[in-house]
Amino acid sequence: MMKIDLLAIGQRIQNQRLSLGYTQQYVYEKLDISQNHYSRIENGHAGMSFEILLQLSEILEISTDYILMGTPAPTDNIELLNSYKLLNQKQKKYIDDHIKLFVNSNLK
Repeated sequence: MMKIDLLAIGQRIQNQRLSLGYTQQYVYEKLDISQNHYSRIENGHAGMSFEILLQLSEILEISTDYILMGTPAPTDNIELLNSYKLLNQKQKKYIDDHIKLFVNSNLK
């Protein structure tokens, strides 16, 4: 059975909040929860309801999968693919060659 890592969840929430330039106050007021409860979520000392999880996902513009498991949203991959499609053939070959280089290297 998989263990829920509240500390990692809180860290992902905090990192995304900061990357968007939001304060804790902005987020906990949008969620309509206390400052203490929100702080405990970010610090990994408290879980959250499904409702709060969904609201956080919307406010912070990230998927629930990313919040809970750290996996990027499929939309992240779609955006990357759409950007790739805009490249010309020479640029695509350059990217492809570098991807192959990284995959075949010992860099992990």
